[in-house]
Amino acid sequence: MRTYTFTKAEGAQNDFVIVEDLDRAIPVAERQAFARAACHRRRGVGADGAIFLERSDALDFTMAFYNPDGSHGSMCGNGGRCAALYALRKGLAPATMRFDVLDREYRAVVTDDAIRLYFPPPLEIREVRITTAIPLRPPLYFVHTGAPHLVVFLESIGEPHAAALDDLDVDALGRALREAPEFAPVGTNVNFLHIDHEGLVHIRTFEKGVEAETEACGTGTLAAGIITLAVRGLAPPVHLRTRGGDILTVGFLVPESGPGMPDAFSPAYYANDLFLEGPARLVFEGSLAMNNDSIHEIGAHGVMK
Repeated sequence: MRTYTFTKAEGAQNDFVIVEDLDRAIPVAERQAFARAACHRRRGVGADGAIFLERSDALDFTMAFYNPDGSHGSMCGNGGRCAALYALRKGLAPATMRFDVLDREYRAVVTDDAIRLYFPPPLEIREVRITTAIPLRPPLYFVHTGAPHLVVFLESIGEPHAAALDDLDVDALGRALREAPEFAPVGTNVNFLHIDHEGLVHIRTFEKGVEAETEACGTGTLAAGIITLAVRGLAPPVHLRTRGGDILTVGFLVPESGPGMPDAFSPAYYANDLFLEGPARLVFEGSLAMNNDSIHEIGAHGVMK
């Protein structure tokens, strides 16, 4: 039996369990089992993912993210912001820090009001056409921000599925689009957007690995901010309201125009200070004892301040 000490954290109501494993003593299979057990909303702690923090030789730390189904191999934006807050509070990193996720470097700045996470440029931005029974009007957009994301504007959804964003069946639509053959075998996260008359972007996200809608998604919000600029001309910083009602901000330094400069569909366009900013909080600390893949006992040690 192994007992894990964890911290529950949330960023824009995207919630996580964070475990220090500085010396990488916990094997991947055990991490996967922990993620499946701890993230369960009924039998576990309840979370959208599990984060393990490891020692790094070159940077302040390394972050490894696991989905509630135990899958891994992608970045998590709000998880990264929560990890940065945790690292500062636990003395693992200064207020301005650098950390590694999947061999890509990220920089975070923690202030009293928000956590700003700087991303490397997206890996891919493109218009896509997909095979699905859901009636969709092109164009649709794909952005890989460390995790794969399909971005769908509300007006692209045809009858009988069309609805106001608040009334959209995100679970049903997201599940169908997430499994489109064009994204096999990995699949994709799916983001639905509506821009109101004041230029505020409203977003709802279906997350693979969770296999349901979440209150927020950091890498999805980043993808949406990029596409609203590239397609709709929204100037950075772009403000996005999540399903949970929080505001996340996406910004970057727009490159100077001129011959040979990249356009807004080129990842290089976002090479200067691309960031995601918003609230985060450490909620409580606890312990979880597991026997094989089953939880033996969960204990809460106290609410964080």
